Amino acid sequence: MNFNFKLIISVIFIFFFSCKNMDVAPVYKSIQGKTMGTYYHIKYKGTIDLKSKIDSELIRINNELSTYIDSSTISKFNKSDTGLVVSKTGDIWQNIIKAKEIYTISNGYYDPTVMPLVNYWGFGYTGHKKPDKIDSNKINEILKNVGFDKLEIIPVENDSIFIKKKTKSVQLDLSSIAKGYGVDKIGELINKQGISDYLVEIGGEIISSGLSPSGKKWVVGINTPDENASVTDLVLKIEISDKALATSGNYRNFFDINGHKYSHTINPKTGFPQRSNLLSASIITKDCMTADALATACMVSGFDRAKEIIEKNDSIQGILIYLNNKKEMKVFNTYKNKNNND
Repeated sequence: MNFNFKLIISVIFIFFFSCKNMDVAPVYKSIQGKTMGTYYHIKYKGTIDLKSKIDSELIRINNELSTYIDSSTISKFNKSDTGLVVSKTGDIWQNIIKAKEIYTISNGYYDPTVMPLVNYWGFGYTGHKKPDKIDSNKINEILKNVGFDKLEIIPVENDSIFIKKKTKSVQLDLSSIAKGYGVDKIGELINKQGISDYLVEIGGEIISSGLSPSGKKWVVGINTPDENASVTDLVLKIEISDKALATSGNYRNFFDINGHKYSHTINPKTGFPQRSNLLSASIITKDCMTADALATACMVSGFDRAKEIIEKNDSIQGILIYLNNKKEMKVFNTYKNKNNND
């Protein structure tokens, strides 16, 4: 699954291996691999090898949610004229339920029916190619097929749901939530093995549980949101345990058209890539699917609305990196290590 149109923010894991004053150091296993057009890195306490189970689970999710796999469930929906019947327990339905929740929280600035616009701007499955010219009339035509109101949810027998299209050109893009969902599912898989100390990362989206090899919380870094910054340039480091973190930004995945930068984050209300002083948004909450979708919602909403979303929801915390009126990089941070009780 290629999710390049949603910016992957580099999250640097800082593992502490010092075992002074300890007779026996705890054993942690590290595994990594490719998935969803990116890489995964997982560290967990124990010696059991879970790589084959993890790879199988990620392949299964990919076959449901990737718009780059022609036979995937979401591709079947996108190619259909009327919609698709899906299981209530299936991956696509679980993602749609969460997407609708974030759509409501963000007042429609987060909308998974944005797929036709993502393709128009060259960030989707039709190919990574910028448009030859910007056609406002074409964008307005596409907008007629964008919006959650273009879907109708109809229960059918055997615990299934018919996701009905009100117009045949409606298409779904769950890339801004699927990596977070995958992270959560792998966390569940590890939990089922009786392992409670682990960290799972897919393309910068993470979930943590228990303690790191140092016997302390896991430490992760938020990358400096600058196209010229390296992955080792950090704005800040935070400690987390039993929480998820997802970050979204606009500073690397963009096109330059006639001297103007157009990012991969598309505003579903205007049809154009979102331009604002918000450089990156990191969301910390209990599950990564929610964090993933909310990070994108914040980027589409812009700094002021993103700040409002975070402050109004007690279950989430956020780190927004933005430019003030003097073009100085500033940080709005509701996640404070010393005040945080995981």
